[in-house]
Amino acid sequence: MVKYKLDRPLKILTVCGVGQGSSLIMRMFVEDVLKELQIPAKVEHTELLTAKSSDADIIVASVLHEEELLDSGKMVIALKNLVDKNEIKEKLLEALSKKGIIEV
Repeated sequence: MVKYKLDRPLKILTVCGVGQGSSLIMRMFVEDVLKELQIPAKVEHTELLTAKSSDADIIVASVLHEEELLDSGKMVIALKNLVDKNEIKEKLLEALSKKGIIEV
């Protein structure tokens, strides 16, 4: 069981180069994982430039875009397989635990 520690929902962006195709698909998979974990979050999809200047807590993107997003100052979760719920779950849990946002 996951204990969520923030007093507000997480703000998560799923990101691809254009903000239309793979980011939308990732958004649906991230939402499924968050629902399963019972972690409240608002998930939106967008492109790289918007993501870098956003107020998101977490950016989820392909490993192909990881380097471009690291200078954003946001928590970046880079996925090898954009539709692998196990990878999404594992990396979300690890990142949120490290930041103290959840307790597993």
